[in-house]
Amino acid sequence: QFSCEIEYDGKVVIRGVTSTGESTVMRNSRVFHMKTQHLCPPGPFSISFYLPGPVDPRLFSGNFGSDGILEAIVKKYREPTGTSGKVRL
Repeated sequence: QFSCEIEYDGKVVIRGVTSTGESTVMRNSRVFHMKTQHLCPPGPFSISFYLPGPVDPRLFSGNFGSDGILEAIVKKYREPTGTSGKVRL
């Protein structure tokens, strides 16, 4: 389980479930005994942060690789040409 949400104001929220933190991991009929001690406990997690400016979440593309690395691209928000960003009443 893994999700990545991006909002117009540049807020990024990543949620998921990790199995790290266990002392023994089984993958493809192999057993690995972990030596690392500074991992978060297994279970659900979330992390959020802000990008430096507004973005267009419709133009988001992401890939969560088998190596555990999230690669994401989102384009900077640009106002449509011919608008000033002001609302006239």
